[in-house]
Amino acid sequence: MKRLKQGCGLEELDAVITWVDGSDPQHVQKRRGALSTAAYRFARSRNGAEETRFSNLGEIYYCIASILKYAPFIRNIYIVTDNQVPGHIQDFAGQGICDPGRIRIVDHRTIFEGYEEFLPTFNSRSIELMLWRISGLSEDFLYFNDDVFLNGPVSRSDFLDSSGRLVVYGRPRPVWPYLIKYRVKRLKYSLEGRVPPAHFTIAQMHSARLFNLTSYIEVGHTPHLMRRSVFREFFERQPATVRRQLTPKFRTLNQFLPTGLSVHAAFKTGGVELRPRQEVYLKPNRVRPEHVDMIRNERVRFGCAQSLDQASSLELEAFRTVMRNKLRGYLPTSALMWMNQLDRMRLYEDN
Repeated sequence: MKRLKQGCGLEELDAVITWVDGSDPQHVQKRRGALSTAAYRFARSRNGAEETRFSNLGEIYYCIASILKYAPFIRNIYIVTDNQVPGHIQDFAGQGICDPGRIRIVDHRTIFEGYEEFLPTFNSRSIELMLWRISGLSEDFLYFNDDVFLNGPVSRSDFLDSSGRLVVYGRPRPVWPYLIKYRVKRLKYSLEGRVPPAHFTIAQMHSARLFNLTSYIEVGHTPHLMRRSVFREFFERQPATVRRQLTPKFRTLNQFLPTGLSVHAAFKTGGVELRPRQEVYLKPNRVRPEHVDMIRNERVRFGCAQSLDQASSLELEAFRTVMRNKLRGYLPTSALMWMNQLDRMRLYEDN
């Protein structure tokens, strides 16, 4: 396959993907060590420490392939990991799907330089806070969790408008109801001696409060545009808040959503263009034919396939089939073979 051309000039943006293989024995050992401490003795069943958050069923290959197919203006793709490398990542270049060196691995130790005391961490909200420290990263960059993918063709204007405003797919919501919900949850779990689960919407509310806003922008599970200069200024002005965010080994109810920093900094100054949410959000036991049809027909721009490890065999097969057809020519053969082997093993175990 002919290699794709990278963007040029003002069209250049980088993409950053966070990824983990939770089945790696070294990672398992480190994670269990963190969970065995007094601070996390109640955390095993909470959504910041569940095994599903660290599963690896090849979601990252769909993410990368979708960027290469639908966003050729993306310059480099950085994969942020904890001393790991996805097994078939080199085959994107090896098969000529992208240029050599376009996909780059960045270790946690690199972005946490000067903050090594907080490693190892299993906290996505701590890791996301440090992504801006990748050397050579573009000022504006797109952040993807590894289970997020582009569902159709996009352009730079889908993330930055002609005047440089951030394009955000969401809606404004008042802060006060979620501030009350947060305080009630914190008190309730404290009285019960339990760790409260992290909450995606409350984390967005926290990020708005950092800018003294009375409204926050509610977003979904999509790519997020992040701006390095916002994070650089935040680190300079609020070092104590940075350290509080980095301290927990797993997500907590008290943490803010780092992707919300760029959004709410721009929102405060009128630098946001709001558009309706556009995402196909797949969760276990919720993969319906209409969802698969939306992926096939590219009716929405973004998709997220959460917790594939908990999906039924039929759901997983339906998703795999539509993604394999959708991204034909952009997925390395070795990755496809590996995913097929995983699925056969799982089907055997289920039976």
